[in-house]
Amino acid sequence: MTTTLIFILSLSIVFAMIIGIVRFRNIDPAYYPFIYNVTTVFIVEIVVRVFTVTGQPDAYIILINCFALIDCWLFTWLFHNWGLFNRNRKAYLAIMTGFVVAWIVLTIFVKGITKSNYYFRVLYSFALIFFSVSTFNKMIVQERGNIFKNARFWICIGIIIFYTFFTMICVTSISWQSVSRVFRRNLQSVNVFTNLLVNILYAIAMLWIPRNKRFTSLLK
Repeated sequence: MTTTLIFILSLSIVFAMIIGIVRFRNIDPAYYPFIYNVTTVFIVEIVVRVFTVTGQPDAYIILINCFALIDCWLFTWLFHNWGLFNRNRKAYLAIMTGFVVAWIVLTIFVKGITKSNYYFRVLYSFALIFFSVSTFNKMIVQERGNIFKNARFWICIGIIIFYTFFTMICVTSISWQSVSRVFRRNLQSVNVFTNLLVNILYAIAMLWIPRNKRFTSLLK
């Protein structure tokens, strides 16, 4: 699979971004971090491509390292909006402070900003998977409507799928000497299509994000 094809498939996130932008003014503000996230992903994919084509590996790694913290923050913010932390702002800030400290220590002091920080990526990936599973379990118990019409369902499924494979890639990158090159190449290929699937799930989620309650009340 060529790098050009991989890049084109990665841009499938544009569908979720477009739907989110079109619906932005009329949807529940609790989902804004999700729209910010997919928009950031789209921009990062393009910038990464530019850095790759122009041969700027250090700039590429710095961008990816910084994006890891942004990605972690936006999704944690989203889960906070959903009430995962019992809408306790102090708990949310404490969790984010922990992530920021971990990022600074692992990225700046342990690895260096120009080195890929796989350790932090594994850390926050496990956290997002845990947040998603917890949200999913609460949703199963509390929700009475059609779960397939619930944006949180599609987002959580997407997070679980993507970050499970993402964690596997990071772990194999950390211990690459004990993993065969063929296995790593096959895992990367699977991840390309996993990413495509998740981007589709995110687009579906955008369609099911509930409307802003205030906006809805004005229409009645």
